[in-house]
Amino acid sequence: MNRQEPKTSVIICVYTADRLKDIHEAVESVLAQTLKPHEMILAVDHNKQLYERLAEIYRDSIEIGRNSINLNQSPNLQAPIPIILVLNEGAQGLSETRNVGIRAASGEIIAFIDDDAVAEKDWLLYLTKPFEDERVVAVGGRTIPLWLNGRRPSWFAEELDWIVGGTYKGLPLNGNRIRNVAGGNAAFRKMGAEKAGLFRSETGRVGPTTGCGEEAEFCVRISRALPEALIVYQEHATIRHKVAGQRTTWGYLWQRSYNEGFYKAKVEKLHQSAQQTQKTLSTEDSYLRYLLSKSIPNRLARFYRRGNLRQTAAIIVCIGATGVGYLVGKTRA
Repeated sequence: MNRQEPKTSVIICVYTADRLKDIHEAVESVLAQTLKPHEMILAVDHNKQLYERLAEIYRDSIEIGRNSINLNQSPNLQAPIPIILVLNEGAQGLSETRNVGIRAASGEIIAFIDDDAVAEKDWLLYLTKPFEDERVVAVGGRTIPLWLNGRRPSWFAEELDWIVGGTYKGLPLNGNRIRNVAGGNAAFRKMGAEKAGLFRSETGRVGPTTGCGEEAEFCVRISRALPEALIVYQEHATIRHKVAGQRTTWGYLWQRSYNEGFYKAKVEKLHQSAQQTQKTLSTEDSYLRYLLSKSIPNRLARFYRRGNLRQTAAIIVCIGATGVGYLVGKTRA
């Protein structure tokens, strides 16, 4: 169980003090892993007050250098691993904040978990296991929505779990291979990430903005730079992602879907050749076919079951909003 290699750096990107309780719970879940990471990095996006607050909360043996604070063995957490605090003062947003964390990391494997998620105790063990195959350059884990209102809304189809950061029904898989990971539960070889280039800020989100294309664009670039490399899905690497009530509304469904289409158009623009475009949007094409050929017909055939008609409506709204966002993104691109 206690595998020593490769060394793994776990990065949690944060941006608001409103999530201090969530951040603490995410940190605790990483510290409680059966496979301990080499280090943990808290990367703060353009929030000096939050940066200073975290330094105070996790204070102990503070070493300042390279725009970072080393929070070793915090008395509040009794941390068994080093905790590094870094501040993104470059391009604002999640992409550059991730890059700041990657640059500060000393591990061979870089793992990410969202600041409002909690990892199961064997998460890191399973997430890093596929790297025993030297061809594997990135691994994505399973994310289960944690509904803070107590239960899934009856109209919220499992096919739409990506809208709230979850692993969704209908995820296109080729064996265990996937085109791209979801950044809230993923790991990369640092060497591969550096060779392909890090995250691009023009495809990423800023603050609470919903939807982005940064992980898809990043993984497409990795596949181009390393054609023989594998990007795989590991279902046993599980986290639970908190879903607040405001994310379970029809308005949020529309906005999140619209933004997804908009950012996908930006990603497509960055990979303009026909062959590149086909590969870039292959996951979206497979997912859309699944919705149209299976999800919607199956629900309509069982329209009498509770929630099926509303779930069908939600899927149709999602498809429509994504299409509108994509068309607008194509025009602006």
